[in-house]
Amino acid sequence: MNRAHRLSMAAALILIIFLAPTLTSLTSPDPERTALPTKRTHAPTLEHPAALTAPPPTGTASVRLLGINDLHGNLEPPADGDTGGAAYLAAHLDRYERAYPGGAIRVHAGDIVGGSPLISGHFHDEPTIYAMNEMRFDVGTVGNHEFDEGGEEMLRLINGGHREDGKQFKKGEDTSDPDFPGANFPYISANALNKDTGETVLPSYKIVERDGVRVGFIGVTTEETPGIVMPEAIKPYRFPDISESVDRYARELQEKGVESIVVLAHAGGDQLGPAEAVGEIISETAEMTDAVDVVIAGHTHNTLNVRVGGKLVVEAYKYGMAFSAVDLKVDRATGDVTDATAEIVPTSNTDTRPDPEVAALVERYREKVAPLSERVVGTAAERVGLAASDAGESALGDFIADAERESAGTDFAFAVSGGIRGELGAGPVTYGELFAIKPFGQRLVKMEMTGDGVRRALEKQYREGRDRTLQVSGLRFVHDPEAPFGERVTSVTLPDGTPLDPDKNYTVAVEGFLAGGGSGFTEFREGRERRVVGEDLESLVDYVEQLPEPFAAPKPDEEQRMAVGS
Repeated sequence: MNRAHRLSMAAALILIIFLAPTLTSLTSPDPERTALPTKRTHAPTLEHPAALTAPPPTGTASVRLLGINDLHGNLEPPADGDTGGAAYLAAHLDRYERAYPGGAIRVHAGDIVGGSPLISGHFHDEPTIYAMNEMRFDVGTVGNHEFDEGGEEMLRLINGGHREDGKQFKKGEDTSDPDFPGANFPYISANALNKDTGETVLPSYKIVERDGVRVGFIGVTTEETPGIVMPEAIKPYRFPDISESVDRYARELQEKGVESIVVLAHAGGDQLGPAEAVGEIISETAEMTDAVDVVIAGHTHNTLNVRVGGKLVVEAYKYGMAFSAVDLKVDRATGDVTDATAEIVPTSNTDTRPDPEVAALVERYREKVAPLSERVVGTAAERVGLAASDAGESALGDFIADAERESAGTDFAFAVSGGIRGELGAGPVTYGELFAIKPFGQRLVKMEMTGDGVRRALEKQYREGRDRTLQVSGLRFVHDPEAPFGERVTSVTLPDGTPLDPDKNYTVAVEGFLAGGGSGFTEFREGRERRVVGEDLESLVDYVEQLPEPFAAPKPDEEQRMAVGS
């Protein structure tokens, strides 16, 4: 070994000895150092990603949906029933939520307000929103009646604030709460669009988490809305196809990793049997993407519990007299609904203690409105009901049309059957009862029309798939349901049997909805010499007050104004 080699090895040995403590500190843990928390300043190198990624969740989540529809401000139980009332509804929802292990999501399918009794309607439906807040709802959609007083008032009820459009006054009193907070839960609608911008008026969907899984809710509103709401109220909006709107946002939810999808649809149907149903929501559900698992429906005030193309469709009657309880099983790993079952539960108030907070809220508003609501305006000799003849005529419909014709001093009067929301019981008749029958506060409009225009309006009742029966006063007509559309009205006469003269001018009274051409009755929009002569409710109140007591209503089974024939 030469001298140079020996020197280099000696230098290497000295270097190893010098660095030994440092190398030891880098390879052996120091108890004092490892006990201290460290701050990571760089992202870890993902050489072994499987070791750094948490294992996927396993098992099944349990989620219960508690749904209502078409409450229409009915905070109190109906006078002649043992179901309903917001305080009892709240108690039932609490019981069904406590009984479920995974957790409940409370939802509604629209028409929570609008067409409401005096206890809510007199206060612009603010009491109903307060009650919904107290019942801890999570998400809802808008029905056609949320638009009754226009989009601005709809949004005020959702977002809060004192009403400032001049309509806050009822009987000369400002009945809107200056500190009204609005709904404390979101409203959604994927197909209520601004006509000018094409943008949705509300968010299209909402994601809610329960039991560790996410459920996406998409809201939609019946495509019929423009034809069944006051034309001026609905003018700024349009309502495109339900299923197409749902499919668009279902894809968006899936892109966000949400696979459990529920539609809140203010559109309904009729159940014909255990596995058979028809109607708007049935046909629309059949066209929806298979990504949708459940549809919670409304609008038709019916009971639905049926499957359509694998999707569960439910509707829970009306007025808080029932609710739907939908139980979902969700795969935690995939987020998919693996099972969905439902029951429609009546809100019996005979064996249930009402929720004290909601009961106190209802009682507070009942006391406020009692002096007006309980004022007796007349006495009915017998019940005046809405049971319709084969031709669609009802005793109460005749009675209301008579009241409007008397108030306006016209030859004829026409009232919309769908605008009559209650019945009259025998005995004392209160202002509150009459308000419940005509809760929309529509203008009463007097106009002139030719006999031909009147006949064409009557004919317009019968359109393919869209019967819209009118209640009449001052004339009699016959229609043939087997005749072609446009030729069904076979006879129109005055009460004394004189045929309607097509060229003669007659005076006509109609409610504001019809005067604006609502439900396609454009013939009334063509009326001449139009003027507002009062309100439909006040005309009914005045009419009842001046009748001899006890008063009797018309009897369609004895003297028909509307008949079926050829």
